[in-house]
Amino acid sequence: MRLLIHNAKSEHLPYEEIREAFKAFLFTQNEYLGIGNCIKRASEKYAVVHIRMVKDSGTFVWDVPENKIPIEYMDAILSTLKSIMNIPKGMAPFSSYGFSYQVVDGSWHPTDSSTKTFEIATFMAIADIIGFEHEKIRVYQRDKS
Repeated sequence: MRLLIHNAKSEHLPYEEIREAFKAFLFTQNEYLGIGNCIKRASEKYAVVHIRMVKDSGTFVWDVPENKIPIEYMDAILSTLKSIMNIPKGMAPFSSYGFSYQVVDGSWHPTDSSTKTFEIATFMAIADIIGFEHEKIRVYQRDKS
């Protein structure tokens, strides 16, 4: 197994704002599905992530075939989720929110995908779930052209 370690958060993403929105969001359903894209034709960026949040004990589940998202991008997705939830050191990841986070679908491109594009797509999937909008993330949304 090969993982690309993702340790740099994009300074262009509004992490502080989405953390506050995530904490304030009223989770009333047992399940949520968020779809996030980082698709830009001009700059050759491509990643799509589908994340399902299911109310239960709080785990991370990689349930996506290798041909949809290679496992090497798992760390970028997991690191982004942890950054959004602002998990304190020493605390069991995801347990404080009572949801499991399942990567269930997505897509990639052999030359246009990177850990950064998967960071952005994961950020956008969580933004989709909680209805978070911010001027800084509009540039990463799917091109209409």
